[in-house]
Amino acid sequence: MDDTFTITLIRHLPTNGNREKKYIGWTDESIISEIQTKKLDWELTQVVGSDLIRCKQTAEQLFQGIPYLENANFRECSFGDWEEKTYNELKEDTIYKSWLENPGQVAPPNGESLASMKKRVLQGFYNVVKEFEEPVILTHGGPIRFLLTNFVSADKSFWEWEVPHGCCYKLQWATKKDILEGKPCMSFSVEHLMENEHM
Repeated sequence: MDDTFTITLIRHLPTNGNREKKYIGWTDESIISEIQTKKLDWELTQVVGSDLIRCKQTAEQLFQGIPYLENANFRECSFGDWEEKTYNELKEDTIYKSWLENPGQVAPPNGESLASMKKRVLQGFYNVVKEFEEPVILTHGGPIRFLLTNFVSADKSFWEWEVPHGCCYKLQWATKKDILEGKPCMSFSVEHLMENEHM
């Protein structure tokens, strides 16, 4: 099993906007300062992730002193005019209702389509796989849902994946070549990195 190739996906720790159930795609919010995380003794030389501050701060808390390589391809979907708004504020908006019913075909006004997000995330993912061994990628709920939908053999759609904040997914393939050929992973596991998983 020495030839196996593992990729770790981590969702950032929560922000106040997350707690208030707002859409904060490209809104650059800080994480909640009092969040406690588990002590990790992983041997890492670098972490790759979104260039937004909530991911950089999460990396610093989990992997203090480990170099963090910013990559905008791992940003959350941009929600455009819906940034920092909640479901209750948007629920009467006809475009929003259409987006909820058909997010693959409808994009937020001045925002990003799911197809566009998926394309850039996949490009960033394959570039990281080519460049690094056993990469750790710190990103957002949307990119992780897409990667799980794309690479895990489970009968789940994009929205059916639950991806809590501070959650870590380890995906394992037989070889790096299998990933680059788009094959599904052989196994995956989930670990919660927050001491309080319900925040």
